[in-house]
Amino acid sequence: MKGALGFWPMVGQTIAFTAPLSSVVTSLTVSADYAGAALPLAILIAVIGGMIWLNTPYQYSRKMASAGGFYTFTSKAVGPKYGIFDGLIYFFFEYAILANTTLFFAGVLLPDITKSYFGFTMPSLAWIPILIVFVLIFTIIPSLGIKPSVKYSLVGALLEISILVILGVTIIILKGPSNTASVFVPNFSGGFGPFFEGVVVGTFLMTGASGAVYIGEETKTPRKTIKKAMLVSFALTGAVFFLVSYAFTIGWGPANMSTIGNHLVPGLILADRYLGLPFVTIMTVLLINSLFVAMVAPLNVLGRISYSFSRDGVMSKWLGKIEPKRRVPRNAILLMGLSSMVPSIIAGIILGPEIGFTVLITISSLSLYAGHIMSNTALPFYFRKIKEMKALTHIVLPAVSTIVLLFGIYYSVYPPTTEYLIAIVAMVILLAIALVYLGIFSSRHRGRMGHIGQKEAEYSKVPEKLKEARVED
Repeated sequence: MKGALGFWPMVGQTIAFTAPLSSVVTSLTVSADYAGAALPLAILIAVIGGMIWLNTPYQYSRKMASAGGFYTFTSKAVGPKYGIFDGLIYFFFEYAILANTTLFFAGVLLPDITKSYFGFTMPSLAWIPILIVFVLIFTIIPSLGIKPSVKYSLVGALLEISILVILGVTIIILKGPSNTASVFVPNFSGGFGPFFEGVVVGTFLMTGASGAVYIGEETKTPRKTIKKAMLVSFALTGAVFFLVSYAFTIGWGPANMSTIGNHLVPGLILADRYLGLPFVTIMTVLLINSLFVAMVAPLNVLGRISYSFSRDGVMSKWLGKIEPKRRVPRNAILLMGLSSMVPSIIAGIILGPEIGFTVLITISSLSLYAGHIMSNTALPFYFRKIKEMKALTHIVLPAVSTIVLLFGIYYSVYPPTTEYLIAIVAMVILLAIALVYLGIFSSRHRGRMGHIGQKEAEYSKVPEKLKEARVED
């Protein structure tokens, strides 16, 4: 649905992809487990790292807008083979996000909440029907159209930010004289590694803003709107994460931060401690909604990647069919959403929900890091091609981002555990499948490879005297 979305709906898409409340529950807790009392400093550095990360999609979005997102960006920068491979890696990332989040909700989070707050232990396999219902519900929303799904994401994201700000500010006020600047001084007695790993995990929190690039063909003046939406959503979520990281550290007690990793949802514990059960109830409802929102955003993305691949002949034409009334790639959305329960259930049954979730989220993070490294590498080639290359934004910052991502890959699988080894093997298999498919596809379609990954949103109509400014549209 071309030109359907303005600035604020796009902000909703980007914030929803970050899913502030559920990210606080998952990644922020893990970051706290590593960084300890220096969590606020780790998140502050992570915000800076996130800004460097954001530079790459921001630079691409100044010049291009497409349903293919990074697939189109890197195809135009380096070539169709490179773009297809990069696009497939991002495809793995988005799909793994669906699978790991549904398993986390049904098999890990919900059983913990019912046991901790209601004293009820769920039957061992009760998570399976819950997961199926969860998938059915969040798959319906994106299939109804881009407007309702993004509006739902915007409202949900703003509610999440509001509840986190209320919790954070309340803790800071109630702690009074216990507020301290000592949390901005890292303790390296256990080595530099744990603190830096906390930074890397925190940086993973900041990556959601790039999800906006796949809605480019449905956005008004996309080359202006997308980059602004990414900046605004990053500023909002970065500020919230920093506030919450400080409040959680002060509220939990800097000296006690070594125990925070022993609890799955320390945010709910702090909410209960400082604001009581009614607030915990509201926060729990919004947390569940946050996970729904966190599924709608990547499913929207998967629908657009599949559509872009389909119209280029890289994937089945069936995936690219647009539902005439809602103007969405409904076949792709339904297939991706419904099929995502398969790896979730298989991983949960074979490995158990907690280990299965760890494997799936490791696959998603490895895919994201690998895809972004490819996008960073391609960036200077594109701007050199259009003769607008700048050393800082097109060479230095992508190189710094790549170095951080390499550390991210290292810390995602170290120290080696059984679940990490399973994730590595799975990732190698996925990459091998992508390479084999790419080789077969490129050999069979050698004559039209030059047209692959080239379609993007048209420029808005502008007065004749402004045509020269189109490239900055």
